[in-house]
Amino acid sequence: MSASRSAASRRVFALIFLICVGLLAFGQYLQHWQGLDPCPWCVVQRLGFMLVGFIALIAAIHGRAARFYSTLGVIAAAAGAAAGAYHVWLQSDPVRAAKCVGSPVETILDRLQLGKLAPSFLQYDGPCTLKPWSFLGLSIPEWSLAWFLIFALVLLAIALASRR
Repeated sequence: MSASRSAASRRVFALIFLICVGLLAFGQYLQHWQGLDPCPWCVVQRLGFMLVGFIALIAAIHGRAARFYSTLGVIAAAAGAAAGAYHVWLQSDPVRAAKCVGSPVETILDRLQLGKLAPSFLQYDGPCTLKPWSFLGLSIPEWSLAWFLIFALVLLAIALASRR
């Protein structure tokens, strides 16, 4: 990969990291200042943004192996998009959304005890049924899904460009 393409990739990785930090910070704002407690699927999506952001940070610092890091990032973003899409699907039906409580994902999060590692960040207390916040007509999980798809596409473009 050329030096200019490598520098551009590093800037894109750094931007992805900063966007992930911003999204996670906004989630904290909604939780602590707007009183919107996260549900188990919100926590899964937070973990997804943390993973995509961490991969992007390491890629920006390392400055090499853009194809490797972008491929890892695409996989992480696709997993986050799957969580976001499932959350959107859950919220589309109140009966289905109510089944979020006691779901396998909640059991896994409880067993991993991630909420004890960072209670204000990874502890869930909210139901999957609420859609109390929207911006431009999109709910929180819909925005999450959109950002994961954007990250996946940008990272895929980096992976494909680094093949040349």
